[in-house]
Amino acid sequence: MKPALGFVLISHTNPAQLQFLCEQLTARFDHPPIAVHHDFFQTPMNTGAFPANVSFVSNVVRTRWGGFGYVEGALRALRLLYQSADPDWFVLLSASGYPIKTCDSILRDLYSGDYDGYVDHRLIEYSRSPIPREGFSNTSFNHPGWKTLAFERYMAIGFGFYKIGTYFDWQKKAIYLRSDALIRRLTPFDGKIKCYAGDHWYTANRKSAQVLLEDSETNRKLRRHFSNRPNPSGAYYQTVLLNAPDLRISADNKRFADWTGCKNHPRILTEADFPALLASEDHFARKFEFDPEALLRLNQQVDQRWSNGSPRKAFEAKIRQFG
Repeated sequence: MKPALGFVLISHTNPAQLQFLCEQLTARFDHPPIAVHHDFFQTPMNTGAFPANVSFVSNVVRTRWGGFGYVEGALRALRLLYQSADPDWFVLLSASGYPIKTCDSILRDLYSGDYDGYVDHRLIEYSRSPIPREGFSNTSFNHPGWKTLAFERYMAIGFGFYKIGTYFDWQKKAIYLRSDALIRRLTPFDGKIKCYAGDHWYTANRKSAQVLLEDSETNRKLRRHFSNRPNPSGAYYQTVLLNAPDLRISADNKRFADWTGCKNHPRILTEADFPALLASEDHFARKFEFDPEALLRLNQQVDQRWSNGSPRKAFEAKIRQFG
């Protein structure tokens, strides 16, 4: 019988936190298959210390913040996961992510839902809403200015001067041509393919994985396009999946993140955030500081909050009715 759930992890630093996460996923999700893309160019790591259900991408790519390497690395790990285990569902996480619901409650949501994927997304179209210099804070991807930022990043024809703009702390670091005719001619967004963008982290099923891994003309075109765009991890998956006509994708990615007072990354979560996490219906949260003792206490509270007392094997038999 194929696994119900597998994990795709991408990392580039802090091997101890990555190992701890793999150990906790192994214990709390009944030894699921876990495929990891770790950037060994940035941080060496002893893979022999990891649980046996964890496999590592051998042909790793260099990753840098805002580059296509994170997308490429995640796709290689996704391919490894489905070649070796072929789970019904997969979850994309970083080493700073962590489960905030039990395995049974997550699987119940996934199998009883009417979706092939849970991917934060919104349609990106022409926008001139102002981009606040201080960032989007707790409104995050729902801020009107974020659509402008996404339009500039992923669709407009840009001419950048990032180094000098960063040196002088200019808010504007590029000039953008917003002509619909140019966009249709010079990008994949010709009217048939639409651009979608949102949060990087998501959960999806085997059918969605097949779409992401397909060597199609559309996927090749989108890979070429997004490999030359900033922060492609915020749009590549969304654009591929939302343009697949047979997929049903929810805009709720089942992720908890707090962007209050933040610009490029969500706020670091600590034990003080546990009540909010336990009150959430989300499956995973980020970013956690690496505090093993606190995370083990979170495990106990999650079990108390979400345990339904049903035997694991009986529940697995039940969820197969949805498979």
